[in-house]
Amino acid sequence: MTVGGEATGHGQTVCVTGAGGYIGSWIVKLLLEKGYAVRGTVRNPDDAKNAHLRGLAGAAERLVLCKADLLDGDALRAAIAGCHGVFHTASPVTDDPVRLLNLCQIDTQPLLPSE
Repeated sequence: MTVGGEATGHGQTVCVTGAGGYIGSWIVKLLLEKGYAVRGTVRNPDDAKNAHLRGLAGAAERLVLCKADLLDGDALRAAIAGCHGVFHTASPVTDDPVRLLNLCQIDTQPLLPSE
């Protein structure tokens, strides 16, 4: 649907991994403003640091925070099941650059289609 030349997401659900992070939270805000239902993955949905997400306009009706560890493929697949799109902004944290690249590859694989 297009309103005023801008696409809106009414009836569509989008997943944002790392929803509590700086980039992820801005994406969540924009998606809610555009009318999308949002499933955001966070380490702990009950953590007070995610309160800013619950306070966003439209969050009470269209935001669900899901607990998902980046290395838990089943949890990630459950979070994205039925979604029309995914914004993958979550990233593991480590000081070891080789380990970081390996973890990024591992945590992205569950998000890719298995076809």
